This record gives sequence, C-alpha cells and structure tokens, in this order.
Amino acid sequence: MAGVTRIPAYFSHSYWAEDRELNEHFWSLFWNEGFTFAVDPKTNPLSPTHLELMMDQSSCFVGVVTHRQEERRYRASPFMVHEHDLALQARKPRLVFMERGVSAGFFPVADEQRIVFNRRQLPDTGEVKPAIDRLTSRSGPVGGAAKGLLGTVGLILPDDAAYRAAEPLIRRAVEDVGYRARTISLEFEDLFEFLLAVDGCDFVVVDVASPHAVPWVFPELSGRFRPTLKLIHDPPDGRYVPQPSKLVSGAALRAAEPADRITVHWSYPEELADRVQDLVARFYQPRLEFETFEEGVGYFRSLGRAQGSIFLSNARGDDALAQRVGRSLELHNLSYFHYLRRNTIELGADWRSQLYANVAACRLFLPLISRHYWESEYCREEYDIAERLRADGRLVILPYFLGPGVARQVSFQGRAIGHLSQDEQVAVISRDVDNEFVERRRLEDRGVTAGQRGAAAHAPAPGRRCDIALVTLLPEAHEALRRHLETSGAPTETALHGTGCAWLRASVQAVGRSSAYEVVVAQPCSGRDGVGNAVAATIEEHQPETVIFLGACCAIAPDLVPGDVVISNRLHGYTYEELEQSCLPRPDRSHLAHEGVAALGDSMRLNYTYWTEKVYERPPGGPRNTGPRVVVGPIASGDASVGGSGDPALRRVIGDWPGLAAVELGGADAAGAVTQTRRAGRTHVSFSMVCAVAGTATDGISVNSARPEEEKAWKQYAADVAATLVLEAIRLAWPSPPRRDG
Repeated sequence: MAGVTRIPAYFSHSYWAEDRELNEHFWSLFWNEGFTFAVDPKTNPLSPTHLELMMDQSSCFVGVVTHRQEERRYRASPFMVHEHDLALQARKPRLVFMERGVSAGFFPVADEQRIVFNRRQLPDTGEVKPAIDRLTSRSGPVGGAAKGLLGTVGLILPDDAAYRAAEPLIRRAVEDVGYRARTISLEFEDLFEFLLAVDGCDFVVVDVASPHAVPWVFPELSGRFRPTLKLIHDPPDGRYVPQPSKLVSGAALRAAEPADRITVHWSYPEELADRVQDLVARFYQPRLEFETFEEGVGYFRSLGRAQGSIFLSNARGDDALAQRVGRSLELHNLSYFHYLRRNTIELGADWRSQLYANVAACRLFLPLISRHYWESEYCREEYDIAERLRADGRLVILPYFLGPGVARQVSFQGRAIGHLSQDEQVAVISRDVDNEFVERRRLEDRGVTAGQRGAAAHAPAPGRRCDIALVTLLPEAHEALRRHLETSGAPTETALHGTGCAWLRASVQAVGRSSAYEVVVAQPCSGRDGVGNAVAATIEEHQPETVIFLGACCAIAPDLVPGDVVISNRLHGYTYEELEQSCLPRPDRSHLAHEGVAALGDSMRLNYTYWTEKVYERPPGGPRNTGPRVVVGPIASGDASVGGSGDPALRRVIGDWPGLAAVELGGADAAGAVTQTRRAGRTHVSFSMVCAVAGTATDGISVNSARPEEEKAWKQYAADVAATLVLEAIRLAWPSPPRRDG
C-alpha cells in the first residue's frame, strides 16, 4: 500500500523479549490495512506530558495487552492500563486485543472494540479485518496537532511569590527549545475565550497542588484532554503542604512509575528551570512513528536484544549523518550519547572528566571517521578513551570510514562506507549495530562477555541485572556491607571495572519473598570523578532499579546525635567557593529521592525496631542510652568537607534550606550520574541516600575533623549502622518485589 496516507495509531505494547513476535504479528496486520504505529520506547524515561502529546496527535488507539501473572490486580502491565486510560480520556477510537487471563475490568471497551486472543493461535487477517475496518471508519489520517511543528505553550501559574520568581525562568526554558510561551489569562467574560486559548496550545504548564492555584483550572484541562506539564511546589520553609489533585494520576500509573516521574516537584526556581528545559527538550524530538514497514519490524525485533548504550562519535562536518544514525538508533530502541542530539554533560561541568564517564558507561563505541575526525580534539580524546576501555574488555568499537585515507590510526577492522549514499550508510550502520547486540544477547545467554571475545581482555563475569546498587565512598561502609552479607550466608562474588570501581555482588533473601534480591555494592576508585564514573558503570553493567548512596554525615538538625540514620527525601547540592570560603547553594543540582525508600524510615522505626540488634560496632565511649534512630529529611551534599550546623561555611546553605537534616560529601556526584543516565534515556533508575551521623556541631567532629582518631571511630560506627539499616530494610521491608529475571 505504498503511497497511501496512513492512519497514525498510538500502539500500546509489551516490551518483553518473549512478546516481540506477537507485536510484530499485529504490526503486520495493521500496516497492511493502512495504519502506522507511534510508540514510546522503553529506553526513554517516562514523561506523562510526552505520552499525552503522542495520544493527542494520534488518530486512534491500538493495544495488545499481554497476560502478566505476577501483576495481581491487573493481570497485565499497569503501564498499559494507564495508556488505555489516556485513550479513554482523549476520546480516541480504540481497538484492544486482550490475551486470555487479563483482568478485563480495567480495559472498559465495547465488545466490538475488544478481541480476545490466545498467543498459541494468533488471529489472522480474516478474523480481525471487520474490527479494523470499524476502527478505520472512526479514525482519520491527521492527529490532534500539526505534526513536526513547535507551537505555543500555555502558562497558567499560581499568583504567589514563588511562581512569580520562577515564571521568567520557565518561559526562557520553553522558548530556548523553540516553543512560544504564552500566559493564559483567567480574566475573561465568556468561557469560550479561555477554551480557545487553551486549545491553541501544544501543552500547558500548570501547578496541580498549590493552595494558590485556581481550583477549577486543572480539572478543566484534564476534562478537555489538554496535555499538561504538571508542577508541584514544595516550599522550602514548609509554609504549606502541597495537596496534589486526584486527577494527576491513577493507581495504574502510580504502580508503574515513581512519583518524581509523574509530576515535577520543585522548591527553588533554578531547580525548576533545569527540570522543565530537560523535559521540554524531549518534546522537541520527533515522536517515533514508523515511516516504513521495515522500521516497525526493526523496532519490535529490538525488544529481544541485549541491553547496552552506544557512544556516537563524529566531527562537526558529519553532523547530518550522525543525526540520521541517531534517529535510526531511537527507532531500533537503542539508547545513545551524542554531543549534539543526546548531550547530558552539564553546562559548565569539567568536560574531560564527564566525557570519560559517558564513554565508560557505554557498551558500544561508534565513531564516524572522516578527515575532520582526527582534526578534532574532542574526537581524538573520545577515541583514546574508547581504545583504553576496549583493551580492558569493557566495550566494542565499530569504526566506519567515510572517506579514503582516514583509517590509518585504527589498528583493527572497520567498515568503509564513504562510497555509499547516506540512506545506505544509515542502513549499514543500523544493521551492524543490531547484529552486534543480537550476538551479545546470544553470548550472554551462554555466559560469555563482550570482553572475553577479545584475546587481550580479562573481563569479569557478565553483568546481570540487579535490583539494588549500593554505592559508598567509605571503606568502612564497604567492609561493613561485606561483613553483613558474608555473615548472613548470602552468596557473593567480586569484580573490578576499568574505571577502578570494585563490585561486590550478593543475593539477599527477603522475608516473605519467593526469590532473593540481587544487590551490587560498588566502591569507587579515588579521585574527583570516582563516584560519578562508578555509578555510570554500575548502571550500565548491572541495570539496577534503585541506586542508594551510603555514607556518613554531619548533623544539622539539633536533635540528631552520632549513630542516628538519615534517609533522604531530597538531596540539595552545593559548591564550595574558595574566595568566599563559603558553600554556595546549587538549586539546579537538587534531586528528589525515591519515595518508597524514604517511606522505609517510618516502617523500620515503627515495625522493625529490632534491626538495631544486627549492628556489630559499638559507639565510641560506651553504650548509648537508646539505639540508633531513623529519620527522614533533606540532606545537603557537595564538593567540600564541612562540619555540622556550627560551621560558618554552611551559613548560606542552612539559610536557604531551613529544615536541613544533615550534610555530607559524595552523594551529589552519585545523584548527578543517575540524572545523566536518565536524561540520556539509558535507564529508569531511582536514586536515594542513606547516611549515618558521624558528627554534630556540639561535639566538633566532622568528616574533615582535626581529631582524626575520634573521627575514625565514629565513622566506623556510623558506617556499620547505615550498612545494617539498608540490608535489614532490604530483607524485611523493601517497597518493591525482586525484579523478574531477564
């Protein structure tokens, strides 16, 4: 049916490898009937606004809902339930294929809009054509917005001091991407004036929890299915507690995603501007709507490949080819880093150190080598890093030569593609990359790593997906974790990464769980970038669901004493200014912590108080009157060691962030590395931080104390307390079950 105007359907589908043939079967049926599919690849971090935009621009909804026995309520993916909810809210024509065993009540469609199937005998064209014809008659070829064009973004913000300060930054963040920002007035005589203004926007930025917000605005937007970027302001002075609207999300979305990916929580304008620009830049990328049948086949087959990220390296003269290769990688469900299209290096950050972390976090290095390549300092640096990691067995290099005489500095086999058209070049690169990851999946199934394919490589056992990664800078904490794991009988193994990061892997059997949690303990190498590099490498190698930074801290809250544990609900970043000899708050480096991990504070304090019996170390100077307490609160983290609340260098930090519980060193680098990988679409991993108090303002002990012997003793005790709490929380009360193997 070449040359037809195809009907764009939002396609809700399984990402599991065993379902790829099923997805491909339905893709073939619909393509032959004049449809194309728009999909949201699993490698991208969730953006509810982006999903709403995709649904708005689609003519209809097609869902293939597979049975998931482990999902007790839905018997299907909660995310599919949410996508169907969006289609219902948007009043899109729907056709839902439901596998036997799915709970039908969560997919309310008429009988003619639902087809039940058995995967052992999938329906053929004759069986589904009447239903597809009915869907065709109710759908049109054009979605709800002008595809490919950037329009207007509406701003409906509360009239309070916080939003008055943030509004110019929000406007700039939106307009820097290419949208036009417009404040929508609520002063109108007739309702249609407001409705016309809203309907003329691609999406609307609105607060969904502030007492200063006009209460009818968000319900009206939700009822009209206007895509919205949902903000929640958490006042740093605690003058009110945000009360999110019940319309923000349903139970299905909350079951599928952490709260910090459903809405944008913020306390400071700079922090909000950074998040908004990050999200809006994603909307600028064209949605993944298949243009050819082969693109769809390539995408669905990609769901069964090995996982891994790609570093796409090229000189500026070859940007056009790199952009097309990048789109092809996206369509094949592959995450990648590229300095122009997918650059996650923070503005103003040290380029060389961040570059090493980004290359080290990838499994495949893809250089497009032309005469410009070796003239570029950046390209030469990227290639040198990749060569070192290749020699260490950590990544594979697939070089492509775009012209004659450019291969002289490459010591192994590459592919010359300079004589091909750009379409052919993209096709060759895409095929090679796909083959590489398919072969890697086959080898991983046999227990062979990519590194072991090279004669000079000495790679550790293959990276396996884990549930939780624990990262610590403290040798005391690393040894405490090792001791607890080995004493409990947990099977452990060790490995070393090329960045110098040491890994300890263990299985922790949980009470009431049928399977164990896979836990990786990462101890970074020394050096300024050790934490960030270790976190990036750990995420790439082991793909954890949660990263927890474990450390020792100095108390800010007056009621905390050494040995108490602080679980972060928010991390605030700071930088040390030498000239001022002061720590400067960095709201743009603030991070919301995993809500489920923060909730462990109450659980361990109220239900599992006996966890303290597992602490090996004893507090210096004799026993405490009470056991270590667990509190939940914000922690400040930066690039310089400081004391507690009495340290004058912290005056501005404490003044800007009242209610701060503690301060520590290292966690901000870990959180930043997690944020980078999420921005690059490599992972959905969540972040949290657990720190035990090693010093307070009154005792004068800090992580940089002039009394090293006392400091060492308290750090040893604090490290053991933090390690005990985390491992006992995993064993007794972890908020999510162990992930499904594979």
